[in-house]
Amino acid sequence: MLDKRYHIIKNKEDKSITYFEYDKMEGYDLSPKKGIKIEDAINVNKVVIINPTLANKVAKKKIDLKFKKLVSLLNIIFESDDETGSTYHQGLDEVNRLRMELINKYKKHLSDSDFDTMEKKLGILEHELKVRLFFLEQQLQYQNENIKEGKSR
Repeated sequence: MLDKRYHIIKNKEDKSITYFEYDKMEGYDLSPKKGIKIEDAINVNKVVIINPTLANKVAKKKIDLKFKKLVSLLNIIFESDDETGSTYHQGLDEVNRLRMELINKYKKHLSDSDFDTMEKKLGILEHELKVRLFFLEQQLQYQNENIKEGKSR
C-alpha cells in the first residue's frame, strides 16, 4: 500500500495537487470515526488542520461536547442514591480525566480565555462533587456514632 500525503489548495486558477510534508508541520490532528466505510470515496486516515482559527473552533467544539457528556453523567450521579460514595469518586475521576485531556490534547489549540473558562467549569464540578462526598462522609460518621451510643450492658 502506498503511503502518499497530499495538500489540497482551493485555487480557481491552479487546480493541481501538491505534495506537502506533514511530519514537519504543527496542527490539530483529526481521525475519522472507525467502522464507517463509504464506497466510491477516498479513505482518509488522518486530517491535520493547520489554520489556527479553524483548529481553535474544532478543538473548542470537541471539548464542549465532552463537557456536556460529563455534565449529563454527573446529573445521573447526583440523582442516584449512593450511600457509599463510590459514584462520587467515579465522577471525580471523570472530571480529572477530562482535565488531563484538556491540558495534554487541547491546550495548544484553544485560546487562553477558552482554556481558562473550561478549567473553571471543571473546577466547579469538582468542588460540587467534593462537597457532596464530604456531606455523605459526615452523614455516615454521624450514623456510626449514633449506633455506638446505644445501651451497653
